[in-house]
Amino acid sequence: MKNKGIFAAVLNMIFPPRCAFCGEVILSGEKACGKCSKEIKTLNLTKRMVLPNLGKTVFCVSPFAYEYKIRVSLIQFKFYGRRDFADVYAETMAALVQKQFPEISFDFLTSVPISPKRKQGRGYNQSELLAKAISKCAFLPYNECLIKIKENREQHKLTEKERRTNVLGVYQVINKEKIAGKKILLIDDIVTTGATLSECAETLYQGGAEFVACAAVAQVPL
Repeated sequence: MKNKGIFAAVLNMIFPPRCAFCGEVILSGEKACGKCSKEIKTLNLTKRMVLPNLGKTVFCVSPFAYEYKIRVSLIQFKFYGRRDFADVYAETMAALVQKQFPEISFDFLTSVPISPKRKQGRGYNQSELLAKAISKCAFLPYNECLIKIKENREQHKLTEKERRTNVLGVYQVINKEKIAGKKILLIDDIVTTGATLSECAETLYQGGAEFVACAAVAQVPL
C-alpha cells in the first residue's frame, strides 16, 4: 500500500491532474479549477421523446448544455482519450437523476452501444464509461443490454430527419430475460434530437422493460 501511495505521488508530479474544462493544473482529488467551478452552472435540462409505435414518452435529463467549455471537454472525452472525464461528469449526473426521478427505483443502468468497429478504433465506448462511473455514484449495477448490429452513418453529420431514419433497426437486445420487467436508466454522452436514445429506449421496451429513462452529460441547444 505504501509503494502504491509513493507511485501515485510520483505520477501526480509528472502528470498533474488538470481541470476537465480548461486544462489548468488542479489539486489531487479536485474535478475542476476554481474558475470553472464558478463559471459552469448545473442545469436541469429535460428532453421529452415520444415513441409513437409504443404510445410511450421517454425523458432524458442532462446537467449541462452542449456549448462553450462543456463542448470542448466532451470532445476531449469522446474523441481524444480522456476517459478520466467520465468521473468528472458522473457525480453531477447521478445527483440530477435522483432529483428528477425521485419516485423511480431503477434496477440498473445501461448505455448506448457503439459498433465493434468504432469501439476498436476509439478504444472505448464513452457512454459505457459514463454509465459505469454513474453506477458507482448511484450504487446501481451496470448491465450491458444492447448491441449495435448495423454500421450506420455518424449522427452528428446528418439532418434531424436523416438522424431518425439512420438509427432504425440499428440496435438489438442482448438478453430479454435480463431486462424483462425492469426499470432501466439509459446513459449517453450527448443528446441532440434524441433519435438515438429514442431508438434504444424503444428497443428496450420491445424487449420487455417496464420503464426506461435517460440521462446524458449535455443537451445540444436547438
